[in-house]
Amino acid sequence: MSRLARLLHPQSIAIVGATDRPGSYAANTIGNLQRAGFGGRLVGVHPERSQALGVPCVPSLAEAGAVDAVVIATPAASVPDLVHQASLLGCGGAIAYAAGFAEAGRADLQQKLLRAAGPMPVIGPNGNGVVAVAARAPMWGDDARLPDEPGNIGLVTESGNIGVIALGHRGGLGLRTVVSTGNSAVVSAAEVLTYLANEPGIAAVALYLESDGDGQQWCDALAACAERDVHVVALKTGRSTRGAAVGAAHTAAIVGDHGVFAAMVTEAGGTLVAEPGQLLETARALASGRRDPRDAAIVTCSGADAAIAADLAADLRVRLADLLPQTVDALRAALPEGATASNPLDHTALLWADEEGIAAVTEAAGRDAQVGHLMYVQDEPAHLGAAAAGEWLVTRQGALLGGGRAGQVPMLVATTPGQAPPGAIEGLGNALRAIHVLQQPAPDAARIREIGSITAACAPEGREPLDEYQAKELARRHGIEVPAGELAQDAEQAVRAALLLGWPVALKAVDPSMAHKSERGAVILGLTAESEVRLAARRLLELGTAVLVEQQVPAGIEVLVAARSNGVVPTLTVGLGGIWAEALRDVAVIPLPATAGRIRVGLDSLAAAAVLHGGRGQPPAGLDELCHLAERVGHLLIAGRLHLVEANPVIVGPGSAIAVDLLIR
Repeated sequence: MSRLARLLHPQSIAIVGATDRPGSYAANTIGNLQRAGFGGRLVGVHPERSQALGVPCVPSLAEAGAVDAVVIATPAASVPDLVHQASLLGCGGAIAYAAGFAEAGRADLQQKLLRAAGPMPVIGPNGNGVVAVAARAPMWGDDARLPDEPGNIGLVTESGNIGVIALGHRGGLGLRTVVSTGNSAVVSAAEVLTYLANEPGIAAVALYLESDGDGQQWCDALAACAERDVHVVALKTGRSTRGAAVGAAHTAAIVGDHGVFAAMVTEAGGTLVAEPGQLLETARALASGRRDPRDAAIVTCSGADAAIAADLAADLRVRLADLLPQTVDALRAALPEGATASNPLDHTALLWADEEGIAAVTEAAGRDAQVGHLMYVQDEPAHLGAAAAGEWLVTRQGALLGGGRAGQVPMLVATTPGQAPPGAIEGLGNALRAIHVLQQPAPDAARIREIGSITAACAPEGREPLDEYQAKELARRHGIEVPAGELAQDAEQAVRAALLLGWPVALKAVDPSMAHKSERGAVILGLTAESEVRLAARRLLELGTAVLVEQQVPAGIEVLVAARSNGVVPTLTVGLGGIWAEALRDVAVIPLPATAGRIRVGLDSLAAAAVLHGGRGQPPAGLDELCHLAERVGHLLIAGRLHLVEANPVIVGPGSAIAVDLLIR
């Protein structure tokens, strides 16, 4: 059993610092529990009070006993000792509201809290607490109202305010468990996700995150979700670039830490959003849907809604069904004159408030053998009169009735926030984003756990940086194709190397601290004579400690291939490269390890995929060679326990892929 079980399903709660002072976290918590109808034992702890808001108080935690949940509503300095007492008593866990720990520069106090907890879980500090809807237990520092019934959505948030927003959004519709992890001193967001993945009744989990956390923990949690097909939606803030090891590399500027986190979540079948409303409604859509590889059909009573839905479906890569001939025939029989049997489908206002007529239309669309997802779009304006509201209700009831007859569970969707009928998803984009996920195969839990294992095993070792010649020698030993080259310490050695290699040659200044050589004027190409090599070598020796003389690779497509290990998990980045890499930012980010086949999928997802596939008189690039080179770059990073291996550019031609510039940190 998870150590979080008692804390998140409490039958007994002690509130330390119990008071009836209005607005205090302790008083708010007591009021929340009383309004919610918490049916278990509730006791206050206060040395001078006999009761608080009608709740009996005892002078010490020891007298409260081994309760399931200890809510600590006292100042930061007192929290570690109280946590230690609770742990010794055998309590199920604690919630610490107080701020004033690591976020306020008191890392020492947070470490003291961690030590005090021992094996006991602690949520917080610097958070809003826990809302367990099924247990009618809102252990929450702000005012909280619970939905009437527990839903099937979990919310894990590193911001208490996002929890407040979620509970207030449409009355907390669909929520089952809310955990505000705060500083995550003892219990991380990943640990809570693992628990929720195995919690009966949870179909989707929404995550609001401000920090990366531990990659292996996240992979374990995401794998647990994959095993039970619990959907994950994440809103992750912070798109900054960190890490001195890649500060000079294109990869850091292009991908950043946020891109690495996004790649991990996406690989695990999750989806990322940018706003709280998207987070909550996409989670609701996923929790209400079912995984099915077939296409989607969209029915509405508005031509505008149909057109907008078609565009959004294309943007979000949702596959819409090309309706079968027999479906088109059935729709033509059911639709009024002038309506077009298409997908998305506008049944027109001529069927408004015609329950059986709309049922016939949605049944016909839903019975199409290619349709696995059926959506009905309807907004309901506020303040409708009784008669008008009845017409809107009959209209959508017809859609739901017809979908049910077809064996579908129609997804009711409103285009505009604030105008959603009861039970509808707010926002076409949120619904379609969910359908895109539901059309994909279930994620591979074994693959996710493998990423976590690699993350734990390949922590970089501190070593001196390599210059380009050393980097290429190392790469060559790992099967990565690089140009033939020789190292020269002076101009005459450079000339002899050029004669040995054959014309034309390229010369580069060699210095382990130098990146982006072209921007420093440290690369000279197309040399075809001894005099040119001699002059170029003398100039480059002023920039570096030696000169690398290489056979010049014929022109081809320039591609970036880079592996890095300083994100939340190690990743491989592939995309168009050269001097335009940062400007174009057309890359795929793939968690390691990555096979050539997985890399091919990433390359095919690029906007520039057509360039690599050839066409318009151009031969196809050596995609197989490129994928195998990229696979070996990832292996080199892992085997060498390196921070960064960046090949930029890799020159890709017909049947070849050669790393002409290589940076290893």
